[in-house]
Amino acid sequence: MAKEMTEAQVQSSYHVKNLTINGVPRRVIGKPEVTLLTVLRDQLKMTGTKRGCDCGQCGVCNVILNGKVVRACITRWKNVPEFSQISTIEGIGTPDNLHALQWAMIVCGAIQCGFCTPGFITCGKALLDQNPNPTREEVREWFSKNWMACRCTGYKQIVDAVMNAAAIIRGEEKIVDLAKMYKPGDSVWNTDYPRPSAVYKATCLWDFGDDDRLKLPEEFLFAYPYSVEGVRHAKVNKIDVSEAEKMPGVFKVVIYKDVKGTNRIRGQVGCASALTDGWARRIMVEEGDKIRQWGDVAAIVCADTEAHAREAAAKIKVDYEPLPELIDIYQAMAPDAIKVYDDIEGYDGMPNAWNKRVFTKGDDPKSDLDKAEYVVDDEFLSSRQPHMVLEPDCGYAYYDEEGKLTIASKSICVYRHQMMIARGVGVAPSKIRVIQNNMGASFGYKVAPTNEPYLAIALIACGRPVYMRINMKEHNIRTPKRSPFLMHIRVGADKSGKLVGAEQTWWVDHGPFSESANDLTNKGGQFFFSPYAYEKMRATGYTCWSNHRWSAAFRAYGAPQTYWGCETAMDMLANKCGIDPFDFREMNLLEWEPFTENPRGQFPSGYAPEVFPLPEMMKKARPYYEEMKKKAAELSTDEKKYGVGVSIGTVS
Repeated sequence: MAKEMTEAQVQSSYHVKNLTINGVPRRVIGKPEVTLLTVLRDQLKMTGTKRGCDCGQCGVCNVILNGKVVRACITRWKNVPEFSQISTIEGIGTPDNLHALQWAMIVCGAIQCGFCTPGFITCGKALLDQNPNPTREEVREWFSKNWMACRCTGYKQIVDAVMNAAAIIRGEEKIVDLAKMYKPGDSVWNTDYPRPSAVYKATCLWDFGDDDRLKLPEEFLFAYPYSVEGVRHAKVNKIDVSEAEKMPGVFKVVIYKDVKGTNRIRGQVGCASALTDGWARRIMVEEGDKIRQWGDVAAIVCADTEAHAREAAAKIKVDYEPLPELIDIYQAMAPDAIKVYDDIEGYDGMPNAWNKRVFTKGDDPKSDLDKAEYVVDDEFLSSRQPHMVLEPDCGYAYYDEEGKLTIASKSICVYRHQMMIARGVGVAPSKIRVIQNNMGASFGYKVAPTNEPYLAIALIACGRPVYMRINMKEHNIRTPKRSPFLMHIRVGADKSGKLVGAEQTWWVDHGPFSESANDLTNKGGQFFFSPYAYEKMRATGYTCWSNHRWSAAFRAYGAPQTYWGCETAMDMLANKCGIDPFDFREMNLLEWEPFTENPRGQFPSGYAPEVFPLPEMMKKARPYYEEMKKKAAELSTDEKKYGVGVSIGTVS
């Protein structure tokens, strides 16, 4: 009688399965606990199915298994039935023979970065196989049920594509009619011409960074950036990597002592009022210095595989002394707060306020606000926001044929990053080359260098090419965020509802790094009630260090925070005046003429825009607003109230 296998034997065993993948019979061997995604991508090199969150939350890995949509990243190999039928994006269509849904995704503008596209097409095809006549609501429900996420499009175009493809499948339209929407040779400007890359993204031929990894030469090491989990603020006494270096597969564990340069990144402060020179951002944690935020990298483990690198990283020992953590702007701006940087002075009694920006327009509004008929005087706090891209941070580095240190990453500022990291890693900018990979979106976070300096340091220290990827949890902890603004706003109106002036003090929680902070802080003044006519303003903004993640660009960069405060205050003021919030905004719009000298026609910066479309836009929006108000009133009950919100803004 056969003995039962031990747990170790089970873990080291293999399951052999006979499958049909995209219509082709395949005999595939895999370990029982690995995922179907790992088998498809790492073993079969079918990289069309993407690795995103790796925990079943984003849908980029969706495939069709025996007629059902499954998330390949959480489907264990041991649970894939023998003789299963599996469909992936590779089997749905090619550039010369597109499926109707692929065509529709292209011409409807449903493909932007393209990282989620294979998942949506595979998932959408499964719906159309079952129901060729879905309603728009059924399409949305289907994607929701199957955990599909897209951070680029807003979903309308994707639903449009499914509806168009369904009509073709039902025979009501022809694919050639859909193809007429795609008109090569036409002018691109002011048209709906699809992006040229869309056809490759729709057919899984557009390789992203992690797809490149599976096609790199075998000499590439996996470089894992290690940080002390859960620690935001601490003094580091010692970093011990001796046990990690003994682990299987480890080539080298890189620490700050291996860095050839200054171990600093240029922050580009760019103004005289800043109390830092911009070199505050340290690349690798140093003994005797501090951890200042989650994700500060203490070591880079370079090994033959990701598994070996992570196992070795668990052996690293960091001796540290915990320090008080400043985790919101109230703590950071407190007069008795611990200093994030001991050697950088503060402003106006705030030890962590390192920049002060002052904006004025006309005379001081204080006396007018003191006697104004209606005044709002309140505090507004915007949220910290992650960019929530679906492709985690990844990239690789090598020496090219000219001997240049070459970094392929998600950078959207290749020359800026070249300059920012050069002195820190000890290589002249002319000897560094940064290449932008095809990327699964950025939304601004890759204006900041993230993995680039670590890739460079690991390459130099090892003398071997390296690849680096962090998982989604690490990505959301370690990458920069949108800065919260705390805004104290006072704004007033006269009896007729006309604005008489505004005051503001705002504090920017920018984390422990200075890069791009000056421009961001300026936005708090530049966009302060900027669409509206008023003559008098005083506004002062402070940039503060904290122990949250440092901040980088995010869509509209500085405008959303400022408008959150201003537009909320406008609603409150309209309510006090007894005026409809739409009417209140319209009656207070800039008294605009091109390049006017009239302060009531100028932005807070004193600049009069060349164009100002808001009056005409509000005229066009009014019928929709009135219709929505009517509908909200009809839907409202004693238990549930409906309303219509409105806000406006400018961004430049």
